[in-house]
Amino acid sequence: MLEKVIDVLDGYTEVDKANIRPESLLVEDLGLNSVSYFSIVFDLEEALGIELPEDDSPKLKTVADLVDYLNKAK
Repeated sequence: MLEKVIDVLDGYTEVDKANIRPESLLVEDLGLNSVSYFSIVFDLEEALGIELPEDDSPKLKTVADLVDYLNKAK
């Protein structure tokens, strides 16, 4: 799951894919804004065939948070 998330994030950040770590902060480290964040969520929903409630978005601060959340949602 981590690799899938990193692959999707790679398309939205200028941070080199090799430097995206589980502890990377989505906004501060990867430079994501709300538009790119929701595009990423949409891409992951499509890829995994799941739907993520928008209310849960503020809880997801790091790559690891996103991976853990997706693992629980599958």
